[in-house]
Amino acid sequence: MASALLLSALVHPLTASEESAADFFRKDKEYWSKGLVAPSTPSWAGSLSVGAMRPSKNSSQEEVARAVAEAARSKLGAEHVDAALRLTKLESGFRCHVKGPATRHGRAVGPLQVMPKSAEALGISAADLHRDCIAQINAGILHMERCIQVGAVKYHQLASCHVSGWGGWNKRLARNAEKYRQQYIRMAAASNVPAWAGSLR
Repeated sequence: MASALLLSALVHPLTASEESAADFFRKDKEYWSKGLVAPSTPSWAGSLSVGAMRPSKNSSQEEVARAVAEAARSKLGAEHVDAALRLTKLESGFRCHVKGPATRHGRAVGPLQVMPKSAEALGISAADLHRDCIAQINAGILHMERCIQVGAVKYHQLASCHVSGWGGWNKRLARNAEKYRQQYIRMAAASNVPAWAGSLR
């Protein structure tokens, strides 16, 4: 997979209308829920540096999208590539080392925003999750695989499983958690693969 990542560095910045789920929920936690107005700059969105993605140290969003597509095709099958790309677009805008809001369970990280404990349950160490974008992608794809194994096959089901975990994706959650999940599913439904990544399907 790594050999296919040697692409020219293309930058596809997010617009205000395309903020990732990590960005959205961080802003919601840090500003809206406190009655504050979020700043117009994305400084609250966490680190946007791409970190260590083999073989490139300055991986573009196109490289991330290609790695996600290849991992999904290899591990899940071609029919799930579109869902993997849509979730990655929603979660991080195809950026490595994007951090989600701080929670009592830690902070989700990476293109598919996997929690460190979830990654460890899937066989990927928290250390690798924080330093290697390929490990982050693999954790996200392994999470999707687990979701598929427990019956979350359609895109909206995968979105539900992605945000609430494979143990409770089809169960009604507590009030606030259910509200959060429904908001996420609505955002997932609106998330489309950008034109520049469409050929990766």
